[in-house]
Amino acid sequence: MALPKYHIETIFTPEQTNPDDAHSLLMRLVPPHSRVLELGCASGYLSGYMEQRLGCTVTGLEFDPAAVQIAATRMSHAYLADLDQPDALDLAAPTAPFDGLLAAAILEHLKYPEALLQRAKTLLKPGAWVIVSLPNIAHWNVRLKLLRGRFDYADYGIMDRTHVHFYTVDTGRRLLEDQGYRVEAVHIAGSALQNLANRFARATQRSLPAPLLPGLLAYELIYVATLPG
Repeated sequence: MALPKYHIETIFTPEQTNPDDAHSLLMRLVPPHSRVLELGCASGYLSGYMEQRLGCTVTGLEFDPAAVQIAATRMSHAYLADLDQPDALDLAAPTAPFDGLLAAAILEHLKYPEALLQRAKTLLKPGAWVIVSLPNIAHWNVRLKLLRGRFDYADYGIMDRTHVHFYTVDTGRRLLEDQGYRVEAVHIAGSALQNLANRFARATQRSLPAPLLPGLLAYELIYVATLPG
């Protein structure tokens, strides 16, 4: 069986990764010892980190059979599921309720992300945390290409040819809020200027700055939300 498209040979290792990249930021946001529902778990490289390093118990749903086969060796529960199907979350029901939901770079691939977020609420505890990452279609590089009349798809990244929906800072927030989640914070990844500011803050032992021009500079938007009790 061929390796899945989204795959890392080992579980995520923060010590070998830029602290400001999306995976590092996502994993810093996950509360340790949580029961986690991960939508689009790929081959379980984040799930494995949450289980082995954060002490979480993770149930993951993934569309790629090759990815699920690998993920099953890295996490407590990994199931093959088409997240656009109304019964997709039924597989996760036996391990519910969950303390939190992680949907990293998955909702943009789905036809009906709103319906999935609505159904997911039935598996979450009141007050559950929700972490969602989405690519930013308003990134400066995409804008520049549009000015040149270009809207070219690619195998990976913001213009991944498997993306069904495109999001900006505001539309990503509305995606969550319209489904009844309360957005508490927005972080960004993939911005060289933000990374520079963060490095300066760490070097001078200051708090990390707020996102700088997120609508323009963010490659990936990371939303932290809660499910009101």
